[in-house]
Amino acid sequence: MVEESTATADRVIADVLDQFARNFLLNDLTNEESGKLLEASRGEVVFQVPRREARRRDSAVGQIHQARVSVRRLRSILRTFSGLFESKWAKPMLVELSWYAGVLGEIRDLDVLRTGIVKSLWLIEDEPAQSDVVQRLDQDIKVAQERGTLERTTKRYALLVDEIATIGSSVVFDVDAQGPASEVLSSQLKGAWRDVRRAADEARADSTNENLHEVRKELKRLQCACEVLGLVAGKPAVRVARAAEKTQTKLGVVHDEAVASLWLKSLTVAEPVMTEPLREIRAFHKEAHREAKRGWRASIDDVEGSWDDLKG
Repeated sequence: MVEESTATADRVIADVLDQFARNFLLNDLTNEESGKLLEASRGEVVFQVPRREARRRDSAVGQIHQARVSVRRLRSILRTFSGLFESKWAKPMLVELSWYAGVLGEIRDLDVLRTGIVKSLWLIEDEPAQSDVVQRLDQDIKVAQERGTLERTTKRYALLVDEIATIGSSVVFDVDAQGPASEVLSSQLKGAWRDVRRAADEARADSTNENLHEVRKELKRLQCACEVLGLVAGKPAVRVARAAEKTQTKLGVVHDEAVASLWLKSLTVAEPVMTEPLREIRAFHKEAHREAKRGWRASIDDVEGSWDDLKG
């Protein structure tokens, strides 16, 4: 944990952004490309906080996942602590990060869908039908990967990579960010918690997949922000982050099973001949979705209890 007496919000945030940026570069670029950018920015780290050493994942799927996580966390920092940045710098950066998050998200979501469908393929006794399902998923993934590859050849992508590579030293802060880290960062979390409560209230009133997914997205933002606050505020903030992580992970299963069910349904609509072969596999994912939804309200209550402890 960083000494509160010496840490200012801008120095902590700058170093956290730098860490996320390094993880992105290592996983979205080639070894050679990322090595050059990391070497060029090695001496520009603004402030040392406890670091999770960035590393390149072994598989292409793992690299996409890590790059996506890094982009999401960069966006979370810029959104949650928006009051600490000059808007003329932060808003364009958020637009570009959102664009590339969509590129990575399409590929990653299809990979998660494929993994979920494959785990239940044993329920299909018709081997040609099994093969057809896998081929369709692989083709969708291939098309998404080709789109992603094309986007990486654009000037827009090249400019974004350059901006991410130097984000730790080029970030433009508002004067308010120069205050004590614990005090300033804590004050910025009110909006994130308000968004969690709003989304949770809507989901309690109507627990559609869309509403539960909104809760999950807001919890991810709260988790990231509390992990940052935990660097200077210690265990109370970390406990909120862990409770948020547990709940959003549970809701992630709900979302994944809902997507799997929707994809299977669309396949039977497009190919009525697949209706009977897919009957049991659709029932499997429908039940998995129902099971995953159990207890989410209690999990939200745990997050709220941890939040009350932090603010108390």
